[in-house]
Amino acid sequence: MTGPTIALGDLRHNDPRLDRRLAANNPAPHEVAVLVRSGLMFARASTLNLIDTPMRSWDTAIWQPHGLLKDGDTLTLTPWQPSWLDTHGGAPPDEPVSRRARRRLDGSVPADRFYEGATGQATAKTLAQRDALRATALAGPGDTVICVLPTGSGKTDVVLTRAIRYRPQQAIIIVPTVSLAIDLERRVQDFLKTTERFAYYGAADGAIKDRIHTGIAAGSQWLTIAGPEAACLSLARPLLEAANRGTLDMIVIDEAHIVAEWGDAFRPAFHTFAGLRQRLLAVAPDGRQATTVLLTGTLDTYGLATLTRLFPGRNRLIVSGQATRPEPAWWNAHCATENEKRDRLIEALRHLPRPALVYTTLHTSERSTNTKTVQSWLRKAGFRSTIEIADNPSPQRRQAAVAGLRLSGPLEDDLDVVVATSAFGLGIDIPDIRTVIHACVPETIDRLYQEVGRSGRDGLATTSLVLWTAADMALAESISHERLLGVDLAWRRWKSMRNGKWSGTHLTVDLRADHAGVKYPSSDANIYWNIQTLSAMDRAKMVRRQWPIPENVPDDADDDTLEVLFDNQRSAAAVEVLQSDLDDESTFKTRFAAGQRSARSGSAAALAAATHLVRGLNECTNRYLARNYQVEDESGDRFPVSVACGGCPHCRRIGSLPRSAPMHHTLVAGTISMEAHDDLRALSVDRRLSVRFDAPDPAAVRSLVDRLIRRGIVVVAALSSTAWTSRSPNPWWQEDIASLIERRLAPWRVPTLLIVDHGLDDTDLARALTSLTNQTLGVVLTPTTRRDPRNPKQFLHEAWTPSYDIYDLLRKV
Repeated sequence: MTGPTIALGDLRHNDPRLDRRLAANNPAPHEVAVLVRSGLMFARASTLNLIDTPMRSWDTAIWQPHGLLKDGDTLTLTPWQPSWLDTHGGAPPDEPVSRRARRRLDGSVPADRFYEGATGQATAKTLAQRDALRATALAGPGDTVICVLPTGSGKTDVVLTRAIRYRPQQAIIIVPTVSLAIDLERRVQDFLKTTERFAYYGAADGAIKDRIHTGIAAGSQWLTIAGPEAACLSLARPLLEAANRGTLDMIVIDEAHIVAEWGDAFRPAFHTFAGLRQRLLAVAPDGRQATTVLLTGTLDTYGLATLTRLFPGRNRLIVSGQATRPEPAWWNAHCATENEKRDRLIEALRHLPRPALVYTTLHTSERSTNTKTVQSWLRKAGFRSTIEIADNPSPQRRQAAVAGLRLSGPLEDDLDVVVATSAFGLGIDIPDIRTVIHACVPETIDRLYQEVGRSGRDGLATTSLVLWTAADMALAESISHERLLGVDLAWRRWKSMRNGKWSGTHLTVDLRADHAGVKYPSSDANIYWNIQTLSAMDRAKMVRRQWPIPENVPDDADDDTLEVLFDNQRSAAAVEVLQSDLDDESTFKTRFAAGQRSARSGSAAALAAATHLVRGLNECTNRYLARNYQVEDESGDRFPVSVACGGCPHCRRIGSLPRSAPMHHTLVAGTISMEAHDDLRALSVDRRLSVRFDAPDPAAVRSLVDRLIRRGIVVVAALSSTAWTSRSPNPWWQEDIASLIERRLAPWRVPTLLIVDHGLDDTDLARALTSLTNQTLGVVLTPTTRRDPRNPKQFLHEAWTPSYDIYDLLRKV
């Protein structure tokens, strides 16, 4: 590698991580060497001058394993092209990522006024985010919105915008981890410049939890962030009070893909929360039910079916802007033995830039590589700035890991590497993760893709490396092959459980119900399999799970206690029986078997996709991912995925360069409607009215636009670039005429104002008017002299009736 010589001061200036490491007491030499290597690559330099540096006396044995050759007072960079990786003569695996090559294009678009007003952001990150913001803002009582936006597209802003704008109406965001709850709380606090507390979790201060609990019940806690267990136990009663009062405006599930991925056997509270949500909707006053928003970065057809089944809505809208991640370069290597995996892992970590995440499947089990083993490998290799996150660690440990990676604490707490199981990282907001290594085979494509997706949130190049053995593959297969009940045993369990307490179509089940083959009815095993029976019936749409509100949940319960209480609560279950003929054995078995086939095929497909990817594909990895995540819903709507590639085995083999995803419009399915206020609708006939003026009066037009928006107009469409303003709290936005024409079949049907001026030709005006007829209200503001483009013998205001003079309408509204 050729390039100029650089001084250490320049490297430290380019890399705060290296600067902090050298400022700390007694830095670990091998950790410094990794940072020096990546720093030289970033600076496009090949030689470091060691004169007057603390590393001048370090032995060559420190540098050599990192591809750095010491000769006197200079350190020379050498390329890393391991024989066990498929470089195909291209760039070394660590070069693009160390140089922080830009991979994600700027897809920002001008922000809608309601988003800018709530967040201060002048642009939306992507078209998909803008459409998701619109859909969430417009969604009405009882509606469900499913937002599928790539990592880094601002998913959280979609729901925070509505929550902030609709204060003091209340919102709850359900998150999978305490660290994500705390991180979201920090983001809201930073944005609003407030010290309010929003995160409710077991280890939080008791006084804070009490304030949140009381505030939800009283209506003063406008935003709550919690895990599903806390929502179903500690917060269930105050949430019911808020719903019953009609002040619970929004229910959010963040990282919603895990609802389908984890199923009912792991974190069953996500499925159980669906039952609590149904109760919250049922007790709310008519027209004041909460809107449900499901946020995820990835979704497949099975996941969509699961979310649709568990979280049905009065209306359902899917906003999909999926595109494969352009940041990661994909690398895979089969290892013959565990020792070979260890050696390759250490070799990779001696060259790849920081920060890095190393994932395993196991914590302590010896069936495959576990986190403790990897941590010991790293320590023996001289890496000290590492931490192990596994086995349900405390929130404090999770937060310490995030703070260490962010370099947001004391120098001695800085971290370069986190070794973790899959629970770490969901939703973490660390923009510059550069390396993700899997020392395992993830059991689903979702898990692999989501964990790789922890990297590159800043849009710069990252590296994904999977190191696997035959034992790893066998473990993934055993985890994937979830034990599913046979139809005969399921029938015997259901026949026993249905002897519970009935109230119409609602049944309270004793989960200790037994049949002839059960020796210990109260055993965990019997309860577990009865739960699995009901879950399988839920998947088959035979029943719908509900959630009985628990009694006597201590306010000071920590997270472990909540899990125990949650398990204890499951000695009974409430279900709504959706089909009246489930007492017929043949009918039951037919329907149950169909549901099991669907679950088994979904699990098998997720495993197959992951194993095909790590074994090696004869096509672009990202095209394969795009095909896997092409969603099709039950109505036949398809949501293809745009393809980007930061580098993969196939593309390297054929010499194809990294590429970003092309810009594309969001794909939306479903319809959400909004009506204008009653006083404005009363002035219309057949969902239309026109406003005429003789001479331009900018002040009158501005006043009219403001008043119409405050009375429910959502879209202001005009040929001119005039920036309209309004004091309205309602969601609204501007569109040009071309956009109005293109969205004739748009998913939202909303009151729309068309402003006609002299520059608008008759062809476009006719098409715009056609689009206007598809809206819930179409208002045309037109000069009195403008002719109807479809019948030039009459004026436009004579064709689009009733018509009002602008000053007359201003008096009426």
